[in-house]
Amino acid sequence: MATVQHAQETPENAVVVAIDGTRKDEAVVTWAAASAQRRGVALHLVSVADIGVSAFGGPESAASGGVVDQLLESADHALGEAVDRVRELAPEVEVTASSQTGSPSRVLVDAAQRAALVVVGASRQSRLERAVLGSVSGAVINHADCPVILVPEGSGGGPARVIVGVDGSSHSQAATRAALDVARHAAVPVTVVIAWHVEVVDGVVVTEPGTPHWEKVETRHREIAERVLAAARAEVDAGRTTVEGIEATTDRPVEVTVEVRRGHYAKALLEGTSDDDLVVVGTRGRGGFSGLMLGSVSQRVLETATCPVLVMRG
Repeated sequence: MATVQHAQETPENAVVVAIDGTRKDEAVVTWAAASAQRRGVALHLVSVADIGVSAFGGPESAASGGVVDQLLESADHALGEAVDRVRELAPEVEVTASSQTGSPSRVLVDAAQRAALVVVGASRQSRLERAVLGSVSGAVINHADCPVILVPEGSGGGPARVIVGVDGSSHSQAATRAALDVARHAAVPVTVVIAWHVEVVDGVVVTEPGTPHWEKVETRHREIAERVLAAARAEVDAGRTTVEGIEATTDRPVEVTVEVRRGHYAKALLEGTSDDDLVVVGTRGRGGFSGLMLGSVSQRVLETATCPVLVMRG
């Protein structure tokens, strides 16, 4: 097993990976290594020995020195295995690591201040068990300053397709920009999804596909999605900093399809997805522990998706 070289701080614009020594680590490391390799950025592995310190500052319990040493030893072992995995998958990627005591969510949120992307894991479990995403993953997704990807256990090393949900808002434009950026570097297509559930046209509730009222609703939503897509494309083409902190300088074209779907937004967005896809959702807020919490659609997607989900703040 590799000797772990500890870094004092997160390398600028690195991909930060949360390591906890469980089965989730394999998928998280695989996904993050592929992402760092595509971008040509460093990969920073973080393992935290949780000694009962609250994420919001107050100590909940105190571990003895012997227990702390054991926890740190376990963290170092998990990091060593993760470093071996990265060097096997992407030997050219620069790897740094950090093991420390404290609140895992607080440490990762702090690391996100210098990172371009944080990758956290999720177990394959029932929806009821996953409703809070785990205290660490949920806190990081809600409070990190940079984009966060939730990678379910068993996921592969990169997207076969990117699906992004839009609604005409500025944060959905940011999500679309992120989706285009990921797809451009991964050389995969993008599906832009906009959904509607109940619409009234000329005083009539629209229920019948193929009717003039139905077509009117579909056209209006498609135009919204196309406007968001055009604005996001313009930003990416202008070379603005995007999801992983790198200017989009590649000229690789991205194949994009716009789909208008009927149904509740989260369910419609996840329709037809596979474990190899990446779903991108936008959310309001600026991160930090005083930032806003996720919206209901983003939360629902994170709870039910079987593929990786990227949360992009707008």
